[in-house]
Amino acid sequence: ERLGLWDAFRALYANLFSTLRIRAFRLHLGMYLGGYISQDVFNAAFTFFVVFALLGTISTASTLLGFMYIVQFVAVMIAITMALRSSPARAYQLAALSFAIGVIVLLAMWSAGVRSGSALLWVPIIFAGLGRGALNFIPWATYNYMADVDELVTGRRREGAFAGVMTFVRKVTQSAAVAGVTAVMSFGGFVSGAQVQSEQAINTLALVLGIGTIAMLIFGVLVSLRFRL
Repeated sequence: ERLGLWDAFRALYANLFSTLRIRAFRLHLGMYLGGYISQDVFNAAFTFFVVFALLGTISTASTLLGFMYIVQFVAVMIAITMALRSSPARAYQLAALSFAIGVIVLLAMWSAGVRSGSALLWVPIIFAGLGRGALNFIPWATYNYMADVDELVTGRRREGAFAGVMTFVRKVTQSAAVAGVTAVMSFGGFVSGAQVQSEQAINTLALVLGIGTIAMLIFGVLVSLRFRL
């Protein structure tokens, strides 16, 4: 049957939103968003934190992030083994723990007076990189099974629909996370373009980096406790 333009669009969106009726996919989305939004919050605040709290430069922040991405590459190989030998949920929980440890250690070092240039800063960067790499890998590794679960329920293969919903939700929440971090920083006294920030603004940066990142990791872990595939 050939559908009109309006009916075709209605059928398209009905097909997309019907993917949320699959419980495994809803839990999968929760883990996916918990892992990725935590990184959005971290990325949005990290460079400012290095520059104004750790008294470093943009070049220093880029170097630390670049090394973190190298560690993430190694973490993916570790995550593949962990997900196969235990379960994706357990691997996700360990990855979230590693990322959280990196953030907590970074803030503890800043509170203790460690500043840019100290070799100690590589320790939290390694922990954070190991966690982030696994958090990036695990949701897309388990995504492959969502269409299988859906086929058992509906008798149809809809890989594209699931990928479309994941991408759409990811883009919306990423924009919201970055906008939220910017708003909180501005409310806390952060002045864009200023060479020096107030103590209140720096403390706000630390709170966003710590509480914002870890809160999303906790959300993802709580969802993963119910994820059994």
